[in-house]
Amino acid sequence: MKCQVCGAESGKYPLCRECNKKKETGEIIKCPKCQKWHYTNMPCAEEKAIVGEKEKFLYELRPYLVTATEMKYLNAIKGVLPENCLIQAQANLASFIVRTDGARFQNELYRNVDFLITDLLYKPLLVIEINDQTHFTEERRERDKKVSNICEEAGIPIIKLWTFYGVNQEYIKKRITETLASPVNRVHHFIKEKEKKAPEEIIKAEMPNPSSLTDATQSREKRGCYIATCIYGSYDCPQVWTLRRFRDDKLAKRRIGRIFIKIYYAVSPALVKQFGDKELFQVFWKKCLDGLVLRLQEKGIKDTPYIDLEYMFSVNEKI
Repeated sequence: MKCQVCGAESGKYPLCRECNKKKETGEIIKCPKCQKWHYTNMPCAEEKAIVGEKEKFLYELRPYLVTATEMKYLNAIKGVLPENCLIQAQANLASFIVRTDGARFQNELYRNVDFLITDLLYKPLLVIEINDQTHFTEERRERDKKVSNICEEAGIPIIKLWTFYGVNQEYIKKRITETLASPVNRVHHFIKEKEKKAPEEIIKAEMPNPSSLTDATQSREKRGCYIATCIYGSYDCPQVWTLRRFRDDKLAKRRIGRIFIKIYYAVSPALVKQFGDKELFQVFWKKCLDGLVLRLQEKGIKDTPYIDLEYMFSVNEKI
């Protein structure tokens, strides 16, 4: 038989002669937990198993509140944020927006935005979202649209920064400064309960035409200025407004232009998904689009806010 402590030959006994002497002095004991002999100051086999096995819990802390990419933007925003402003990461809509109809369930508010900017008294001023390629998926686009509508109705503007554009601190400062200086325009996106109970004529007068709304939604789902949005970092910025006007006012009114639009919207999403974050892609298209935008503006095409006329026609039907 081998000694349970040192492994030496012990005959028919659990301990060898040397370990038996240590037992007499109290250095070695028979553990009441594992029922085996070991040194007094050593944990038994059962205790080792407990220590070695990670204790399981139903809830765990996230390692970080923001991702590595979001941290880069957070540091850039902090560097240009006015002294009278504070920034909060991963703010829940329900923490700064409330429903006015007293609805029992408010699940739409249990969504987080990347960053919330407040004043020193914690009054909400604006929201900043960091968007990457995942925001092109249908599910994320629906979520982003819902969040945008809620914020617009509540009266808090949103700045969307696309990761394709990179962390440009000057651009971020310009967007924040302009947004804070601009008046807030609230827009109705949701029907109040009392309006749902209004006479049918009133609802029809206040609601958009269902068919045009369907066409607009389908058109929006099919098209978006993918490359321009990727390069300039936003679907709503002066350069993209100019390009969208050129598309609707010039290209869409000619057959060859409509063919170009159809090809562009068939190819550009894949290009952006594959190469949108590549520096060469950014540099090449930035140079091309900057030149085109400048020429269009010189010809009188404006760069002011623009509502797409693409809702009013179908390129496929007119080709």
